[in-house]
Amino acid sequence: MMKELRDLRARMNLAGLSRKEAARALHLSHSALNRKLRGEIGLTREEVERLLHLTSRGRGQGHERP
Repeated sequence: MMKELRDLRARMNLAGLSRKEAARALHLSHSALNRKLRGEIGLTREEVERLLHLTSRGRGQGHERP
């Protein structure tokens, strides 16, 4: 599981998706998302799928900026 989380964090970085943006898209607090990405609490299948979808689009293709 840790490798999958590491890969997911890498995908987020490569896509330019900040944790703040990802948390907003998942309707989570920034703190809750960080805990999930560190493996302290589990990500749901839906959350993983949403993050994969967001990272496949990359910055500037649907990400909202504050």
